[in-house]
Amino acid sequence: MQAMQYHITLPSDYDMVIIRQRVGQTGHLMDSFPGLLFKAFLIGEKAQGEQHNSYCPLYVWQDDKGMTDFIFNGYFDNILRDFGWRPIEIGVTASVVLKENFEASKFVTLEVIDIASTESLESFPLHEKIQEEELGKVISYNPDKWKKNIFTFYADKPQKQENIQLFEILHISR
Repeated sequence: MQAMQYHITLPSDYDMVIIRQRVGQTGHLMDSFPGLLFKAFLIGEKAQGEQHNSYCPLYVWQDDKGMTDFIFNGYFDNILRDFGWRPIEIGVTASVVLKENFEASKFVTLEVIDIASTESLESFPLHEKIQEEELGKVISYNPDKWKKNIFTFYADKPQKQENIQLFEILHISR
């Protein structure tokens, strides 16, 4: 499995209702997309304490084929047309834990941890336990950048923590 995310930073005065309406009208089109475990349509809002307004969907793919089809067979073209050329971050999934009520998630946090240079990675804490209040947890890593990403899903808005991004989930496609 692979995690995929692109970040669209929007102006601080951008009306986020536009993104909410876009997802409301088109989010269902990703439901049952071949090879997709899930897509979480995520937004961050400056008015809610984030650094800027953003649209940052998170995809978890069951296989390369689904991801490749999405990127190269016209589906990603909607993003290119509306928001311009942008890089896509790809991460190898170390673990994906989704509870039965995962789709009730309304918020997700993202913690990015540097994987420091070392002579051995055997003792690096790659996995994280899911807590009772969490509805899902996705751990991915990118050895190109040596980063570990921890995406944690919640039904209720968690308290804002320093150096952890908080996103609202507008829709989850499965």
